[in-house]
Amino acid sequence: MAGSKKKNLGVWRIVRNFFRLDYILCTALVFALMYGFKDLFERTNFLNPIETALSDFEMSDMIYSVGIRDQPGPDTNIVLVNIGNLPRRLIARQIEAIAAQKPKVVGIDASFVEDLDPYGDSLLDDALGKVDNLVMYGFLKHKEKSSIGPFDTLELCNPRFARHGVPGFVNLITPGKDEFHVCRTFSPIDSVAGKKYLCFALQMAWYEDSLKVKEFLSRNNSAEIINFRGNSNYFYNMDCHHVLGRDDASGFYQPAEIPVNLKGKIVFMGFMGGSFEEAPNTVSDKFHTPLNERYAGKSYPDMFGVTIHANIASMVLRGKPTDSMGFGGYILLAVILCYLNVVFFFYIHEYYPTSYDLVVKTIQIVQVGLVLYLSIYIHGVYNYKIEVSTAAFALGFSGDVLEVYVGIKEKIVARFQRIFA
Repeated sequence: MAGSKKKNLGVWRIVRNFFRLDYILCTALVFALMYGFKDLFERTNFLNPIETALSDFEMSDMIYSVGIRDQPGPDTNIVLVNIGNLPRRLIARQIEAIAAQKPKVVGIDASFVEDLDPYGDSLLDDALGKVDNLVMYGFLKHKEKSSIGPFDTLELCNPRFARHGVPGFVNLITPGKDEFHVCRTFSPIDSVAGKKYLCFALQMAWYEDSLKVKEFLSRNNSAEIINFRGNSNYFYNMDCHHVLGRDDASGFYQPAEIPVNLKGKIVFMGFMGGSFEEAPNTVSDKFHTPLNERYAGKSYPDMFGVTIHANIASMVLRGKPTDSMGFGGYILLAVILCYLNVVFFFYIHEYYPTSYDLVVKTIQIVQVGLVLYLSIYIHGVYNYKIEVSTAAFALGFSGDVLEVYVGIKEKIVARFQRIFA
């Protein structure tokens, strides 16, 4: 009985020493100062040039270029077709040529909202009617441009065209209102006036494997991270002339030679530049993605919207969505790591004060580097995204804040001693 009491007292002593008030208050001070500095920088635009360059940078972007993740092969079930700047009569010819090969589904990422040339519109109307499974453009918006909150309108193609297919909204999530911010996430499903609509990519994937789409939707996430396979070269892709033919340098017409058997394929049609030769210098309907060769300060978009839709469909159909740690999880991780740091740094400060700065700074450099590397490694290998920026800042900040805390405490104690002396 006496031995049990001693054991319990020993455990209590360990717990009490580990959760000293100094450790708790110092950890709280770390996060209070971090929040204060963050608010100050946001209000004053302090370090604005650096902020502009790094505002869209995430460490997880590096998994696509540092060789950590297994490089996926091409998705041979998806075909991208460029509609370029073709008039509707020629897009109609493209659709007819594609429909003749009986693909599983055809999706057209083009608005076709207004009436244009009656002849071209008539040809397009006829061609759309020849596609067995067709997904058409939809765009979520607000009736009032100044409105915020849930969308209340789904813009569709002209009714004469929309009647041939099922709509899927093409909206992609980018921070703020700047289309040149990095596109990392998308909304799988949304509702307008009580009716639910799938995004363009999932509506396409539905025709290939509705069970996988249902499984994906069962995650019940309002926004999902895109697990990019690659740019257009990771799918079969065809330029305008592959479907229509073109005049060669001598002025002779070269007939179309579709290089891919489209039977049973998933075909995405959309704008990918006036031609593939012009695509690198085109910015219309083009976004920054994590595949961009420049991690920070991205200045030129790298992927067309239709290719992003293809990546989303590919991710869902191969069953490899990206999971992520929630807000509460990464805050808890940051608090735990920071607290452990504070406990250890207090020990160094109390028993090895002369070596504090050298030892603590060395440890912090190693810690921050290790935490950032592990986040990239886990994302790349296990497809699980952990937001560690808060934890990294807390680790790097804790050593200096501890000295501030000790200094403040010593002044308060000295003042009280003078008062009550």
